[in-house]
Amino acid sequence: MVLVEGRSMEPWLPDGSWVLMLPMPGHMPKLGQVVVAEHPLRPGFELVKRVAAVSRSRRLLWLAGDNHGESTDSDEFGPVAAAGVVGLVILRVRPWPPAWLRADPQRLR
Repeated sequence: MVLVEGRSMEPWLPDGSWVLMLPMPGHMPKLGQVVVAEHPLRPGFELVKRVAAVSRSRRLLWLAGDNHGESTDSDEFGPVAAAGVVGLVILRVRPWPPAWLRADPQRLR
């Protein structure tokens, strides 16, 4: 489980969200996936970001927050090596989906 701190991934992952991460060190994710990666300039500090661009030949990723105005991402620190990927976010655990979505699960189809 990983705690999302800050507003960089809003609205999908608001501050205080808990996500389930599938550990996949060095995994080469696909475009659009949300990953946990080590900040390239702050060893030991992990980020939750969406993969915005992929260079498979160079094994580099461009990471971006969904809320660009509130995000520290590759616009600031540049591309991230695939080796810096800690895992893949597979599920938002908290907060639960909005009440209107829980009341009508048909909206998911």
